[in-house]
Amino acid sequence: MDKPSFSNSMLSRLLTVFKGADTNAKTFTPKQIAQRVKLPFTGLDKPELTICWKDNLYLQHLHDLPRSALSGPVQEDKAEAHALLAKLVNKVVDTESVIDLREVYGISEQLPGAAGLQNLEALAASQQCRHIRIISYRDFEKTITQAIPHFLAEQPIKLRQASWLGDQLFWAQEQNSCEFACAVVYARRRGLDLRRKTCISRYTLNLDTVLAVQKNYHMLIMPESAWSDREFMAILLASGSPYARLTLSKAPHPVEVLLLPKHKQQSNTLGEGLKLAGAHDACAVLLLLAQH
Repeated sequence: MDKPSFSNSMLSRLLTVFKGADTNAKTFTPKQIAQRVKLPFTGLDKPELTICWKDNLYLQHLHDLPRSALSGPVQEDKAEAHALLAKLVNKVVDTESVIDLREVYGISEQLPGAAGLQNLEALAASQQCRHIRIISYRDFEKTITQAIPHFLAEQPIKLRQASWLGDQLFWAQEQNSCEFACAVVYARRRGLDLRRKTCISRYTLNLDTVLAVQKNYHMLIMPESAWSDREFMAILLASGSPYARLTLSKAPHPVEVLLLPKHKQQSNTLGEGLKLAGAHDACAVLLLLAQH
């Protein structure tokens, strides 16, 4: 069993209070739950696209999701949820595409000050790229081979792409990003052909899996404060609802979801009550992203 957010003594006191209450949590209706739970619910917002791969909506960690990514009190409930969630994101490695590197949109390295930039030109003109000067073709060759040592060889260049971010390609290396950006911008301005063999990791949301999750679970976006909220925790524990927790989207925009199976009465009632209280269903957003 995972370590709870509350101390065991605090949970015991909460449960004692609830057992002495006039209304048993197991008999609560969705409306009664909504009246008791007051949390600052928010939705799953898609941040503005930036050239930094990891600063965008970060769902690719769901591919091959480890069992340890889910937390909850009962192993069987977590295993049941994991069986679906591990299939939410597909990854296909494309080794057939020949790409002109001038088409690459962004980078994978997290550079200070690069978050929020919308193109490589902005990065190349930034303070952290001021030390790179490309005046001649020789300068260009020197710079791009610093970024990609095998640039002149036949070895494929690794790129990344995620369907929820559109068709944009991101350079997969996590070093020498300034050199890469400056070389690509120079090639764009000079009209240099940079067509190369590539190895592209393509991530997509599995529409059938999203529909299956929506059919079987309330997948509710929860505020961080929920796990220290006495009223919510008391209802969650006293109702005996099976559940699992998952960080759906990782930093820098972390989003945690609460998974409540619809086929079990207590958890379905809790899910309906939380929706009435203002909780957003993550599946609605995932469906839009999967169908994009």
